[in-house]
Amino acid sequence: MNRLRRLLVPLLIIALAIAVFLALKATKPHSKDVEIQEKAWPVAAVPVKTGEWPTNIMLYGAVDALRYSVLTAALTADVKQVYVIEGSQVRAGDLLVELDDQDAKLDLIQRQADVAQAQAAIAVQESRHQADLETLPSERRLYKLVQAEVARLLDLKKKQVGSQSALDTARQNAARQSISIARIEESIRTHESKMLELQAALERARAALEKARLQLERTRVKAPFDGRVVKVLVAQGHRANAGAPLLEMFENASLMFRAMLPAIYVPQVRKALAEEKSLVVAGAVDGNEVRGHLISLGAEVRQGSGGVEALFQIDSGWDWLQKGRVMQLRLTLPKQSGVMPVPFEALYGSNKVYVIDAQQRLRPVQVERVGEIWLNGKNQVLIRSPQLKSGQQLLVTQLPNAVESLLVEVVAGG
Repeated sequence: MNRLRRLLVPLLIIALAIAVFLALKATKPHSKDVEIQEKAWPVAAVPVKTGEWPTNIMLYGAVDALRYSVLTAALTADVKQVYVIEGSQVRAGDLLVELDDQDAKLDLIQRQADVAQAQAAIAVQESRHQADLETLPSERRLYKLVQAEVARLLDLKKKQVGSQSALDTARQNAARQSISIARIEESIRTHESKMLELQAALERARAALEKARLQLERTRVKAPFDGRVVKVLVAQGHRANAGAPLLEMFENASLMFRAMLPAIYVPQVRKALAEEKSLVVAGAVDGNEVRGHLISLGAEVRQGSGGVEALFQIDSGWDWLQKGRVMQLRLTLPKQSGVMPVPFEALYGSNKVYVIDAQQRLRPVQVERVGEIWLNGKNQVLIRSPQLKSGQQLLVTQLPNAVESLLVEVVAGG
């Protein structure tokens, strides 16, 4: 019995274990098969619609002036008074700096005396010439009388009834009279040349007088145009030499905006200039509107600049701008056809967008960037591509995992 018991106990344990295993297997939970579904990414899209749109370019540059003047002293003098400071707005003809004018006044008096002297010399010559004209007939008649006297005394001498001394005296009188007539005739002949000489002296004196008056006027330095004072280089009591700078100023109406135009837009701008189309820049600086128009493209391309310098005449807003002020303005180019404005978020890389097909999957499209435009308070990019067709949906959400055939769900418009 003991031997039989030793054989049955292990068999019972094994049977019990098998029974427990079968029971556990029969009661285990059964898992259901899970169907894996592809995720659709929520995105925003806009319908493709091309048309004519102008190009806007944001330009960064600085304010410059076409007319910038450095006013200098015309003569050496002390600075008597300075009437402006840096930043002063002045009108053409306003007095800016006054120099001491004592030396200029004395020079003017001297030149006036020179003119008076030249005029007196002309008057004396005219009077002398008139006297010569009136005296010459009398002198000639007197000469004839003296010649007659000589002839009479010579006849008496031949008859031996006249003295030799009387004849010699008469001959001397005739010679002197002849010399006198010759001098008067010479004076009459040279009258015109003397008058030309005296007139030339008078003109020189008058020119010197006008120069003296001009120098006196130049002691009062006035504004050559409506503008603003940039720098004042002298103060009261300063000794200014001739040619020394006094102040610097620019003309208000000559202010311009100097900016670098990207090379990709240069052909469009040159074409617009050739067609005499007005290209306008506009923007707001410190809450004030600034507008201008393109007047020229630079004649030099700076190395490494990637563009051409453009000059824009400022038409409005110049009254408060400062020379050298850095600002940004938006240039508007002529309209282009077959383009579409889209948010920058629609671009992937520099020249790719995605359209959404009928199965709500992404399809890449290569596009050409033709410019930018300020639309609905935002800066958008203008694109063009023959693959963009009306009715297509264009993705305008920037997806970090955007790839071809990605499933999306349009939940909003652009």
